[in-house]
Amino acid sequence: MHSKAPFLRRVVVVSSALALGGMLGSLGVVGRDREGLKFEFHWSVPILFAVGAVLAVLFWRVIFQFDAGASVGKNKLLKLSGGTLLLIAFGCFLFPLRLVSEAKRLEVIWGLSSALVVLSGFGWIIFKTIQWVEASSRDEEQRAEADADHSSET
Repeated sequence: MHSKAPFLRRVVVVSSALALGGMLGSLGVVGRDREGLKFEFHWSVPILFAVGAVLAVLFWRVIFQFDAGASVGKNKLLKLSGGTLLLIAFGCFLFPLRLVSEAKRLEVIWGLSSALVVLSGFGWIIFKTIQWVEASSRDEEQRAEADADHSSET
């Protein structure tokens, strides 16, 4: 089981790098002309892709360093890198608004706001579920330790 962990980490890092690179790279291909949206390759696509891929790899490096042992400096670096990726994600989410016509912009903003509320709700549910599972796991470990201590005394 332990030998699969490095492979799984590589899969997570590579897939995240491809996803973030693809997300940033896609910003360079969409434009607008008289007829509406246009998709056209731009010189910025490979650069944006590379920037996204490198950011994802660096983020996972911070995560794995933090996992190896938390310290105040690593904690701050983790928060900074997570916050940076969150800002990039919001920027990528809002950047295409420049392509929406003035007549439809308010409708799109309402739709994006609704999506943000729903996704935030799901994020909160996932966060609370993880907290509940971790608390339950800690309680179970404490009970197992107490049972082991009790059985060793007898």
